[in-house]
Amino acid sequence: MADIDATQTPTVEGADSIIDDGDEFESKEIQLMKQRVEEMEREAKKLRELQAAAESANGGSATEADQGVPMETEEDKSIADGRSVFVGNVDYGATPEEIQAHFQACGTINRVTILCDKFTGHPKGFAYVEFAELDHIDAALAMDNSLFRGRLIKVSFSQYIPTFTRHLSSNAVVYPFSKAVILPPPPAIPASQVEALRQGKGIMAYLQKSLPHPTKQQWLATWFARRHPDRLLPGSVLSVTLEHAPTTFSGVLLSIRRRGPDTSFTLRNVIQRTGVEMQFFVNSPHVKDIKILQRAGGGGGKEGRRQRRAKLFFLRDTPEKMTAISAGVKA
Repeated sequence: MADIDATQTPTVEGADSIIDDGDEFESKEIQLMKQRVEEMEREAKKLRELQAAAESANGGSATEADQGVPMETEEDKSIADGRSVFVGNVDYGATPEEIQAHFQACGTINRVTILCDKFTGHPKGFAYVEFAELDHIDAALAMDNSLFRGRLIKVSFSQYIPTFTRHLSSNAVVYPFSKAVILPPPPAIPASQVEALRQGKGIMAYLQKSLPHPTKQQWLATWFARRHPDRLLPGSVLSVTLEHAPTTFSGVLLSIRRRGPDTSFTLRNVIQRTGVEMQFFVNSPHVKDIKILQRAGGGGGKEGRRQRRAKLFFLRDTPEKMTAISAGVKA
């Protein structure tokens, strides 16, 4: 038993010594971690002190600056763009101070922006100049093609200005209309229809009577009506005079599309051995005059009835008949 106790005793002592070494190793790691944490806290404290010093040098903290300066809205940006001009062909070595000195005579300048490439940081060769007042824009535009650092700069409106912003500004100059313009007097509205038209009643009927020219109203009521005795029938030969080229076009009436004020008709003729069809609107301002060269359906016989029924669309498949009709039109 004594031998066994002698052998067990050093074993227990060896285990205790191993445990003590592990505790010492863990305690060293904890101390190193604590030292690192303390170093990080000291660095963070130094950064806070440097940040506070920089903010005090700028005249206030970042939070105070954010609270004191309101964010720029889209409306403010559009107004600022309305007071800006675009300057192109700017020398790459130019500074905002030099550009401001060049445009100083035009008026008070709020800001000069030189755009640079986001990858290289080099200037792109153009800038924007924002003025304090909109009236200074005209003076700045007069600096177009002026010499700046040996270059002729291009001055124009800012590319970000909406066109309606400038036209709706209170300082815009009214366009001087010519005194030679002849404006037709507005049509007289009967007193009995004024209140109904204001309520939207009978507007289309009133427009059909008042908008077309009196001559064209007569054409719609007679030639292009459905049941008038003098109505035009398909197969008639008409000559239309226009305001633009071709000033005159003659042809056979193929069809009439009756749509009230939008009534139109189609003529066909052969021009240089090519069948040509044109559609004309009776109320179009380009139509000056319509002449009837030959009426269709007036006489009896098989040919007259065919023209009334078929609307002469068969002329597209019978070129020889169309050629004979076009020769008669030219004659």
